[in-house]
Amino acid sequence: MDATKNEGNSIGNKMSILLVDDDPAMRSLVSDELRDEGYHVIQMADGRDALSCLGQYSPALIITDLRMPYGGMELVDRFKTKAPRTPIILMTAFGDKDTESLAYKWGASAYFNKPVRMSELKTAIRRLLDGHDQPGTADAAR
Repeated sequence: MDATKNEGNSIGNKMSILLVDDDPAMRSLVSDELRDEGYHVIQMADGRDALSCLGQYSPALIITDLRMPYGGMELVDRFKTKAPRTPIILMTAFGDKDTESLAYKWGASAYFNKPVRMSELKTAIRRLLDGHDQPGTADAAR
């Protein structure tokens, strides 16, 4: 786990983002990009660890994969229960329009098909953290 104790949703003056993906290469790529943008990234490999993490940390935003151990739409719902005001970005390599629609119904704030375009992901993150997009309105899937 790559984290330090967080009482709010920032560490120092860096906004914290919880990144959940079972693919270490994807976690590394996204994490490196977000750190370059000045965010503190907390990395988890599955939904169970991520839910435990929410008991200790309050990230400003959550990015999660759909298909992984302890993942799925139920994980999005559990994130919304534990952190109701935290935006959630859902990513998947196995999505379609029905999956996207379900993601928003379960509480995702934005949705991306993999491979993710980093520029679009970073734009969605900035919009969600700045409060310009309400959940379900970020038209991010391409």
